[in-house]
Amino acid sequence: MTRFYKLIVLLLAGLFWIATSLAGDDTWLLGKWELTYDPDGAKKDYLEFLADGDAYSTGPLGKQGGFYVVSADSVKAVFTYKDKDIIMTFHFNEARDELRIVTSHTGRESIYKRVQQ
Repeated sequence: MTRFYKLIVLLLAGLFWIATSLAGDDTWLLGKWELTYDPDGAKKDYLEFLADGDAYSTGPLGKQGGFYVVSADSVKAVFTYKDKDIIMTFHFNEARDELRIVTSHTGRESIYKRVQQ
């Protein structure tokens, strides 16, 4: 099972790499983003997107590393926590100044806004 899981993660990473190379200019995403609205009352957390494709999520559970890919209508990020990969999909508005994510356990939408570039 572990070998199968690693194969799936590698395939996803390959697909993310291909999508990144086709996506175009994603410099608007680079920098630090802050959770500014969460209807479920989640604690403050931050996302950071780097030019090399690395991403970090910092919050109550500490700092988790991962990677991201930008497509025409979303940003997909994979963070690793306790040896498990967590895939997150963020949608951005036309102005590209907000990232929105719908939580899987409540179906409600949280909003991140840029803090710094």
